[in-house]
Amino acid sequence: MNLDNIKSEICTLIKDRFNLEEDNDFKNELLSLADKELTNKEILRIKRVGVEIDNWKTLILVEIEAKDEIYIKSELKKAISWIASVKESLLGAENTDLYLFLAFNGEVDSEECLRIESTEQFCRKYVLLPNEDISEFLNRTFFQKFIMSESEIGGDPLEKAFSRTSKDYEWLTSEIQKTWKKAFFELSGNDLADELLKDEMEA
Repeated sequence: MNLDNIKSEICTLIKDRFNLEEDNDFKNELLSLADKELTNKEILRIKRVGVEIDNWKTLILVEIEAKDEIYIKSELKKAISWIASVKESLLGAENTDLYLFLAFNGEVDSEECLRIESTEQFCRKYVLLPNEDISEFLNRTFFQKFIMSESEIGGDPLEKAFSRTSKDYEWLTSEIQKTWKKAFFELSGNDLADELLKDEMEA
């Protein structure tokens, strides 16, 4: 099944950068909010390694049998209803760190997949496209690593911005620049803001 492969690939990708939440009681509570007929589903809760703030990303994984158009719409409705319930159950900033990873078992139109991805009601959605490898699929998500080679640093606009700004602000030390640069290329959303403001909060 695509669902099992997606879960396995995610767990492989996150092992050095994210921790998996081990509170199975809460995970099972969230799973219980789904329609019992929505059988192919899973939840993963992850948090950046080294982030002290207890802010978890919630990943909802769903696989739908592509039987016919009416069946697909019915299952999508169940999935969206479940997402809405999960969102209501998450506290604070966590209800904005909610993501759907959707796969179809069978033939489905690429345009339909892209249409689903473009609707951001309740959460950000990622849909496995026909003939797309799971690794390619996940590279379109926030799991993708941005790596900058040493040869690119000379023309890097971020380096130029740091250079100009550090002349006016002495607190922007080389150590802070190194930390921020790593954050810009590896983090996003709340995780990025938390990392950039961490030193200020600890001061």
